[in-house]
Amino acid sequence: MGEYALYNHEQVKIGTCEDMYYLRYEDRFKVSKLPGNVDPVSDATSLRFRLPFPDEDNIQPGGYEEYNRYERLYAKDDTECRNIHIGEDSTGIIQLTHKDSGLLLNVPCHHGQKLPEVGPNMKAFWNGKGHALVLSAIRPTEEGVKPIVRCRFCDHAWRFDWADVFPYVQGEMRARLRAYAEAEDKAVAA
Repeated sequence: MGEYALYNHEQVKIGTCEDMYYLRYEDRFKVSKLPGNVDPVSDATSLRFRLPFPDEDNIQPGGYEEYNRYERLYAKDDTECRNIHIGEDSTGIIQLTHKDSGLLLNVPCHHGQKLPEVGPNMKAFWNGKGHALVLSAIRPTEEGVKPIVRCRFCDHAWRFDWADVFPYVQGEMRARLRAYAEAEDKAVAA
């Protein structure tokens, strides 16, 4: 279900359900709630907000083109984030299709950590394994703003602490996200 708000006297789409794909956390006060839609201010702890990408600083609420943009998580040596523990039982599902034959398979997604187990007539292999985990959003909580990590294949998501993801966030995005962690540290110390 699309979520809309008023910005500069115009109705703009800010998200879908709890995902504010078109609204940054710091911009939530720039929009006004519309009847029948989420209130990005009072409902903030129930929502996930767009990451503050530096190249999007000039874009206003509702104006983002890429709705589900994420930040790849990797170490400086370009290895995947292997130390983020997401749990063995936390599987998702990937649907694989073969258009011409109409074949459709549901395969367990282990978020790049291991191959799925298959039956005796099937085999599973890596074929140029791609990175799975991405930083996809931020979510305000009672303890502060937290990072949301998502599997880019099956869309399964987890809330983490900043200390878990900072080793895998690079460049200017790391500096921008540091402000959320510092605000959280101050709130805990108070």
